[in-house]
Amino acid sequence: SSGINAEWPLRPGYGFKLNFLTKLQNTKAHDNRSNMLHFLANLLENRYPQWVNFKDDLRNLEKARRVSDDQLSKQLRGMKKSLTNLKKELEFHKNPESIDDRFGTEMNAFLEYANDEYEKLEATYTNMGKCVAEIITFYGEDPKKTNAEEFFSDIVTFCNDFETARVENAKMKEAKKREEKQKELKEKEKRRKEQKEKERKDFIIDQQGEGEGVLDDLMDALKTGQAYNRDNRRQKPRQTRGKSAAEKRSKKEKSTDCDSALIPLL
Repeated sequence: SSGINAEWPLRPGYGFKLNFLTKLQNTKAHDNRSNMLHFLANLLENRYPQWVNFKDDLRNLEKARRVSDDQLSKQLRGMKKSLTNLKKELEFHKNPESIDDRFGTEMNAFLEYANDEYEKLEATYTNMGKCVAEIITFYGEDPKKTNAEEFFSDIVTFCNDFETARVENAKMKEAKKREEKQKELKEKEKRRKEQKEKERKDFIIDQQGEGEGVLDDLMDALKTGQAYNRDNRRQKPRQTRGKSAAEKRSKKEKSTDCDSALIPLL
């Protein structure tokens, strides 16, 4: 029901007009990608899934909204007028003109049957009007201001819009999953490139260390005189090859004083 505190005598308040349901999609989110109807559909999907398919309980709404009270009333008035005219016509055929004249007999039987059917239709129409007025009142509307066509049309429109919002929500969820997957792949590729670049830089540093190690070996050989001893160079392999670049640089710094003495030899 759209009524809120409607029975409170001091300050009756009403929530909203029923036709407001047809305008929920006009209330947009800040990104303009969704609206109030999308929010409502998500709410029911996540918290009240037992109500999501409420449209299944309203199967006859489409037929109900096609019923025009004005048209029904006009048709009943026309039937009543036709039966009244037929009754007047039969007044002139009370006495048949001949034995073969069966117009009065046949049409009187038809008039009796037609009157019974009309009374049934009129009673059904009256009962329908009461039921429609009750349900309109139940939803907080004034049956004198809201007719059956408007009432049922608003509900049908809301149901259709709600189903559309559910479909759009599903599409948006799928699109979001694809975006997240693409983002994850991009992040993975970025980390791979960063790791590859790190490995490349580490390799360059290691190569530079190897180059410094060779130069340190040469300097050590010059300092100890092994560079001039061909036999020693053949028999004794380098022992500093496995040393780290840091250790060799440290050793180089300690022997800086000896370098000036070796310059003439070079």
